[in-house]
Amino acid sequence: MPTVYLIRHAEPVSPATFDGGDMDRPLSDRGRKQAQWMAKHLNASGAREVRTSPYARCRETAEIIAQPMGLKAETDDQLHIAAVFMPEAGHGPRIYVAHSNNIPVALAEIGVECHACAHASCWKVELDAKGKVLSAEYIRPDA
Repeated sequence: MPTVYLIRHAEPVSPATFDGGDMDRPLSDRGRKQAQWMAKHLNASGAREVRTSPYARCRETAEIIAQPMGLKAETDDQLHIAAVFMPEAGHGPRIYVAHSNNIPVALAEIGVECHACAHASCWKVELDAKGKVLSAEYIRPDA
């Protein structure tokens, strides 16, 4: 049964304290702790692929999650903050790291109502072979 994990990036530094563009904002100290918690939680997921938005906060979150699994986070422009993406089940568990505006849309596209999307949260969605949703669980980080 294919599983996809839709993760909102961990907490970035505040735009008020960052001297750079929004796309370049890195994670805060709390955000790195959140991503490390999610990495521990997902380490046994069996994920074979980690895809990430090109934004620095997403890439950093994805890299922290992918590292203990021995995976490399792959940048995917379809996960850009202004894009709509469709999660794919593929041939095994897949992790997507994106944004609070496009994760709810992706969930709606597959028939899951998104009631929350906090920093470093995760939607674990199990799909059948044809992409039909079998179950959906919201996981909030403990950091």
